[in-house]
Amino acid sequence: MHRLTDPLRLAWPLAKRDLMARYRGSVGGLAWALLAPLAMVAIYALVFQGVFQARWAGQAAGPNAGLDFAARLFAGLIVFSAVAEVATRATRLIQDNANLVKRVVFPLELLCVALVMQVAVHTALQMLVLGAWLLATGSGAQWSWLLLLPAWGWMLALQLALALALAALGCYLRDLQHIVPLVTSGLLFLSPVFYASRAAPEPLRVLLALNPLSAPIELARAAWFGDAYAWADAVVPLAAVLLLLLVARWMFARLRPGFADLV
Repeated sequence: MHRLTDPLRLAWPLAKRDLMARYRGSVGGLAWALLAPLAMVAIYALVFQGVFQARWAGQAAGPNAGLDFAARLFAGLIVFSAVAEVATRATRLIQDNANLVKRVVFPLELLCVALVMQVAVHTALQMLVLGAWLLATGSGAQWSWLLLLPAWGWMLALQLALALALAALGCYLRDLQHIVPLVTSGLLFLSPVFYASRAAPEPLRVLLALNPLSAPIELARAAWFGDAYAWADAVVPLAAVLLLLLVARWMFARLRPGFADLV
């Protein structure tokens, strides 16, 4: 137990420091972690549901169709934005902590853990908002909400794998800090955020199957709304994420000796 909790205990002061620094001096504080995604949901819902009259696959038309569409969009966006933020910020993680890299004997892997913990605070707040939204609109709590725990665990494993890999590679390949945001912007429309995977045309389903974000997004959405989830289809994506995590840890350890010379 101590081997598991010690890294978290050591990483939390770093995460807390960066959270406080990020919102220091702002009037909204942590509220910005909610306002930004909610504004995105409002814009996307207005365009897709209000302009294009989009409706979620399998959902009947009705007076609450717009709210249902927005809630399902928000559920997918929570997962996507959390992973995208970690990936984007990880590309400069080593450079932004040059003092720890050069002057202190410090387990640098904890920087990646701290980054994931920072984003987890935002994710938790957004999940609380979505839960309150569903309760307020009459959907009510469901037993399927318990599946949010494995969905979040899956997302955390993916985040940590990306943080380790991109932090290590970003120290050597500075162009990644420009490439990753472009990739994540395009990946937003190749992830089941605005639509369910089953509603996608066949050529797009191939890309969705290769997208490591697809399975945790679908699992999180199934948990929130009590939808059926194809567990058999989750075996390969989950195994791939765990393998990616092992490779990322190896890569970070292999490239770490050169960090101090590059920052």
